[in-house]
Amino acid sequence: MEVAGVVLAIPGILDLCLKYGKELKFLCSALREADTEVSERVIRLDNGWLRFQHQLNFLQRTHHIMEEDHRDICAQTLRVLLSKLDFVTAMLRQLVKKESDDKVTVRKARYALKKESLDKAIDEFESWQGIADQSWYLLMRITDTQVDRALETGDTAAAIPSTLAIRSGIRPQQAPQGQTPPASSRLTFPAEEVTKMKTKPIPYSDTVLAWHTGYIPYLLNHIKCDDPRRYSTVKQDARDLVRKLQHRDPETFGLLSCKGLGTPSWTPHDSGRKTFTMVFRIPFPNNPNTDPKSLREILLTFPPPKSLSTRFEFARQLARSISYVHTFGFVHKNVRPESILLFSPSEGFTILEPAAKQSLFLLGFENFRSERAASAFIGDQDFTKDLYRHPSRQGPCPTEYYSMQHDIYSLGVCLLEIGLWRSFVRYEVNRDWRTRYSLPQGEGMLSQRCVNTDHFPALGDTKDTKGFFLGAVRDKLAQSMGTRYAEIVETCLTCLDPGNVDFGDEREFQDEDGIKVGVRYIEKVVMGLNQLYV
Repeated sequence: MEVAGVVLAIPGILDLCLKYGKELKFLCSALREADTEVSERVIRLDNGWLRFQHQLNFLQRTHHIMEEDHRDICAQTLRVLLSKLDFVTAMLRQLVKKESDDKVTVRKARYALKKESLDKAIDEFESWQGIADQSWYLLMRITDTQVDRALETGDTAAAIPSTLAIRSGIRPQQAPQGQTPPASSRLTFPAEEVTKMKTKPIPYSDTVLAWHTGYIPYLLNHIKCDDPRRYSTVKQDARDLVRKLQHRDPETFGLLSCKGLGTPSWTPHDSGRKTFTMVFRIPFPNNPNTDPKSLREILLTFPPPKSLSTRFEFARQLARSISYVHTFGFVHKNVRPESILLFSPSEGFTILEPAAKQSLFLLGFENFRSERAASAFIGDQDFTKDLYRHPSRQGPCPTEYYSMQHDIYSLGVCLLEIGLWRSFVRYEVNRDWRTRYSLPQGEGMLSQRCVNTDHFPALGDTKDTKGFFLGAVRDKLAQSMGTRYAEIVETCLTCLDPGNVDFGDEREFQDEDGIKVGVRYIEKVVMGLNQLYV
């Protein structure tokens, strides 16, 4: 946004946001007593603004310690958000008649005419608020003690508890007075407790539904540890992730809230496989009867949605989930449709309806690790998983250290599947779907030679899979999803190429806090997807 021809920097944007927010708060208070339809909308706005106000106040105290790239993307996002805030405030202003400085009445007839436009304005404001969240949470990764002092002097930590969870992995010795992250001892329990739960498989997913007592289900995510020498490392990483997932807002992060970790016993003489189990809460406890569906099941069994908006929304939500995995300090290493679950807030899965609201969450934490930990360079011989891995990470002996860019590559493959609405893997199932044989999907998507894995040295030629995907992007994707979507997917698939202007130069991302690659990802992928509309 420009004022008198001058592009506003962060301090000016923050001042204007707080100014418009003050008016928004006044209008929301006035409209709360209106009829139900109006009050529901203003409560959404009011609650969202309260959290955003805390973030703005925190930015006022810390923006000067941000790196230039981080500050630029934050300012760019806030400028757009300011315009959305200005617009939605102006719309609310039209719905009231001012009788005095502190009293207004609702113009109900005008609301009936403006309802659809108001809904769109609120949706756009909330959408860009989500983008602003991602660059804001990156502040928690900065190792400067000024971040800790800002958390101590303000009420940000109390208002947004997730800040402490993220911060605990960066400077565990630092915590705002009176605020402490959950202790690991309270988050773990014997693995035997998991075996007492009743379970139900989720088709085409390794995550399972489970019940312990009552009717509220949980989700179980198993982590297998085959090497006894890695037991302590796997346990530590799992506990750290569980601690950071003690949030109460899964839809902000695209990552479910975690109840705890089932931990197997171990002695130095043990030699067999050990299985840890992360127990996740479902996102909509008021609707426990809604079964989640994996993205793989949706791609295999559902026809294409009637509107491209649904595909764009799936892509945006998945990109957000991956962003927060890295903000929390981890690499996922298993981004594929089997690891992605979709929930509906209401009963009945209505993906075919353009107006359907589905929430996407990333699970599949089977092989994740702390981004700062050493890589074990251990792969496997599962060709259907190799389809989603960069060529340097395929087969039983990966050749490159795993970084955030490898997850971005996997995202690119998933975005290609979503865009073409074709599953690259098909399942030949028997009566128990979990006993299955997986083959690459033919039908013009993967060439027939790809069905025979003998054509792939080490179960994945370093050129065949990636080359096929790039060919599909250039030949088919733009026709169905548009040029900009195709460009974003190609950026993801080539993010490890030296010639990629956005991610190819590793020297640009060697900052101590690991923020620069996250900033570039928000700029080139997250914001790019958010600007796609039908």
